[in-house]
Amino acid sequence: MYKVDISNKSLKKLNEVSFKQLGLKERFDIQEWIEKTPEILGEDLLIIAKEYKLPSKIRLDLLAVDKKANLVIIELKRDDSGDSVDWQAIKYCSYCSNFTHEEIYQLYAEYLGANEDEAEIKIEKFIDEEPNKLNDSQRIILASKEYHSDVVSAVLWLRDFGVDIQCVKLEPFTDTELGLFIKPSTIIPLPEAKDYIKRKETKIKEKSLSKNSSFSMEKSTLDDSELLSELVKSFSRDSELTPRVRKFFRILLAEKNGIDRERVKEKLHEAGIGTNVGHSGRLLSNISQFLTKKSNPHLRQVVKFESGGTHGETKNNYQLIEAHKDIVENALDIVDSKGE
Repeated sequence: MYKVDISNKSLKKLNEVSFKQLGLKERFDIQEWIEKTPEILGEDLLIIAKEYKLPSKIRLDLLAVDKKANLVIIELKRDDSGDSVDWQAIKYCSYCSNFTHEEIYQLYAEYLGANEDEAEIKIEKFIDEEPNKLNDSQRIILASKEYHSDVVSAVLWLRDFGVDIQCVKLEPFTDTELGLFIKPSTIIPLPEAKDYIKRKETKIKEKSLSKNSSFSMEKSTLDDSELLSELVKSFSRDSELTPRVRKFFRILLAEKNGIDRERVKEKLHEAGIGTNVGHSGRLLSNISQFLTKKSNPHLRQVVKFESGGTHGETKNNYQLIEAHKDIVENALDIVDSKGE
């Protein structure tokens, strides 16, 4: 890295140093810089937690949300990544992937020293996606001055399998007159090849999803007794989602015609499903995903809705098939009579 002397048309080489030589620490210096200026990592990020302690007592350096509503796990090393930073980050990412929207808002509220409503509003203003997309996917950003060859190899291999992980170099330089400079650079994926790499990875990911996806729009053609049996099983599942699914079907039963998404959200909230209408909307998204699981063609036999026909599309205008209303009501009554 060079300092330009414009008037003398000359360059002065800056001194490349290590953070250790400067007496700077990973946790008390580098982490603080990135927390206050996350764009040094090459994009607009909203930091929502710092030094978050996992149940195993290890601490996640920084947790952020990106513009696409992904959770971003940021793992920092000072001068050398070591040979296990990738594995650390994967463990953190796996744990955070299970965060509900409410847990994320609570986490950010604690970080801000504010209430959860304020945290939710700030996140929803920051992201460019619908709030129900929050934490649909996760990413990892590693930041270090240097990277061990084992880590580079592992990162490239993980990306081939659809893991969104990148490496950012933070190189310190000093000048006797002007002090310390930090040169950030993304080395994986290389910026010059990013579009090509993204397209390639997306293609690989789409093939994998189409092969292993649990999403389906296929409907069953069960007779009445078989359909009743399958519905009773679905309405009796041991899951916190099940009471919400039953309430959703009760709402549809009460409607002579179809009902749009906004009205369903209001009805769910009136029925005590969700702390507010926005929360009810996120729970409705979970119900909608349940409707399109490959294992639930019998649900799609009794209810229709508008959708783009692919995984992740927002559903709207739900309506029970008239010919199956009595079977749905019978299944719900059977489950309710058992006290499920």
